[in-house]
Amino acid sequence: MKTIKGSDVSSCLESCKRVYLCGKLSGKNGIEHIENSGYEIGISSYDKFTCESAHKHTYNEEYNYVLSGSVKVFIFDEDKEYTFTAGDMYLIEPNMPYITKAEAGTRVLFTKTPGGNDKVLCPELEKAITTWTLSW
Repeated sequence: MKTIKGSDVSSCLESCKRVYLCGKLSGKNGIEHIENSGYEIGISSYDKFTCESAHKHTYNEEYNYVLSGSVKVFIFDEDKEYTFTAGDMYLIEPNMPYITKAEAGTRVLFTKTPGGNDKVLCPELEKAITTWTLSW
């Protein structure tokens, strides 16, 4: 049986903003993860206000569950902002360009299927909403 202790996850999240619990990772991770080529799961932790870069996933579905705090997601194709708080779940579909920002103290559990690094940055879209990225 493969396991990951909650204390290891908590310790890792004190020093890094994202930890992968399982997946096929090409880079370093803060803990020993469970190797898996068909699924990814991890936790993002934001100790201060953070705006992620605009991007899309070419083949992954990304499911997000807000554990604590608040996240705002701007979907470019809809020209719409969504706000999610603890207990909310949302799905980012493949080829859906988006950008997220999180309040300080936010934690999000994310899963991606089928997994793998398919992230494509969309800096031209991000430039169009620079003001949005600056504050909550």
